[in-house]
Amino acid sequence: MTRLRRAAIIAFWLHLLAGISMAFVLRNGLETNGNLQDRLVFLVNHRALWTGAWFSWAASALAILYFYMAFAETHQPALRFAVLLTVAGLGPDLAAQAIEIGVLPSIANHAFSTNAGVELFLTLHRIAVMLSGCLANGLYSLTALLLTCFTRRTYSWWVFVPGFAVAILGFALSAAVLLDSVAGMFWTNVLLVPGILFWLAAVAVFANSGQRCKPQQK
Repeated sequence: MTRLRRAAIIAFWLHLLAGISMAFVLRNGLETNGNLQDRLVFLVNHRALWTGAWFSWAASALAILYFYMAFAETHQPALRFAVLLTVAGLGPDLAAQAIEIGVLPSIANHAFSTNAGVELFLTLHRIAVMLSGCLANGLYSLTALLLTCFTRRTYSWWVFVPGFAVAILGFALSAAVLLDSVAGMFWTNVLLVPGILFWLAAVAVFANSGQRCKPQQK
């Protein structure tokens, strides 16, 4: 339980940082900014902030993997197969963030300077969003659903319900990305990030309470 508590705390703080980065930095360069020219200008003039914000999301992805591993090992080692879904999602997630960090700012600079390359910018960003927000996020959400459902009798309702809600909201975000719904992506993120934070905090509190969980019987 000590390892699980540590993993939950690490994931909590990194997701808090990532959520703040999304709210105050990344939103200026994403679809939530309806003015394409402003998006390009932001990436050109604030590349360091943009890069740092995406690194916070990469760190949070690694942290949630560590949390899932600790969760599975603490309760049901047989659930390690579920964690492999997150391992599979990490590849496209990091690839998407590499596009956002290493490719799009340069294309934005070119598009802003020459008024060419806008379509390429939008296409690559759409690919990155599909990789991260749809594919990777869907796999992360499936892991969360499996872990919470298989341990539903282990935790109190105030731990289980947020975990289940995180999975459902994650699927909703993937659907919004697939449908290219800006409003859907915005509102699911508004709900999903606090949901993740609440779930992580609840698991950390539960683990710190000193309760010991017995393996589930099939």
